[in-house]
Order: sequence, then C-alpha cells, then structure tokens
Amino acid sequence: MFKISTLCLLLVIATQAAMVFAEVICPVKLRFEKASHSLASTLLNDRSVPAIIASSWREANEKFASEPPEASIARYDLNGDGWKELLLYLSGRGMCGRGGCHLIIFAFNPSKHKLEYQTVHSSSDDILLLNHQSDGYRHLAIRLMDGISLIRAEHYTLYRWQGGDLTQTGEMLRLPSPEDHCD
Repeated sequence: MFKISTLCLLLVIATQAAMVFAEVICPVKLRFEKASHSLASTLLNDRSVPAIIASSWREANEKFASEPPEASIARYDLNGDGWKELLLYLSGRGMCGRGGCHLIIFAFNPSKHKLEYQTVHSSSDDILLLNHQSDGYRHLAIRLMDGISLIRAEHYTLYRWQGGDLTQTGEMLRLPSPEDHCD
C-alpha cells in the first residue's frame, strides 16, 4: 500500500511534468532578421544598457573591422501589454564565448516613449516563445550554444522571468521534432 507522502510526491511530479509538457505544445520559434550596425549601436549606446555590453560591441567592431560582429533583431510581445519587446542578438568575433553570444532584451517604456534595456543573457538565436508565464512575461526555451565552437545543445533550456530578469531554470525541453513549433 502506498503511503500518503508517496502519493503526494507522485502527484507533484506528475503536475510538474504536465506543466513542462504543456509549455512545449505549440511554442513559437522566434524569427530574427539582420539589423544594421547603426541600429545596434544606437540601442546599445542608451544609458540604460550596461557599459560593458556597449563597450564590447564597439571594441569588437574596431578590432575585427574586416569581419565585424553581426546584429539581428526579433520583435515579440512577451508580456501581453500590446507593445513588442525587441530582442537584439549579437554574434560573431568578439561577441561570443563558451556560454554563447549576447541576447539583449529591450522593453518599450510608454511613459518615456522609448525602448529601454531590460536584461541580457548568453544565448543562441534558436529561441522558442512558450505558453506559460511568470512575472507577467512568457517563458522562453533557448537552445544553448558554445559561442566558440558553435556546437549547439541537443535540447532547449527553460528560462523564466523573476524580478524583471530572465533566469535559467535548469529544466531541459526536448521537442519530438525540430519543426514542432507553431509559428
């Protein structure tokens, strides 16, 4: 006969597994498009962006002028407020490390009528927008990549919002097929 504590534990595990499964039902794959260096520089030179990020971009452009880093953008409403957040992905020489390349998220501030820096994370450009939310923002699943060797992980890592920042959960998501998204 099962103990009540064992049954409760099994119920909790089943509930969490169902939540992770539900998140991968019909995720949206973010589509990035190439952005100009001037657009990326304008976004990165805003006072709200940490200086180390802006200086890394400038230094990489100077040091690798013959093969400058690249910028790509995607726009999605991550929090359902009707304003699309801007995701800026920086890649190429000088912008990537063992943790991946830079993903910088900007949110529109309606009172100031401008985009403001929200968070930065090491990433790849293989990102899924999931159904569940925390802190008012939709969860993301990122297929991590070593920014030096460019080897991508076989699975996606789940990220949730906490205190206005995107945090890695340690939970892994596998899609039955790389094409299992609804975009």
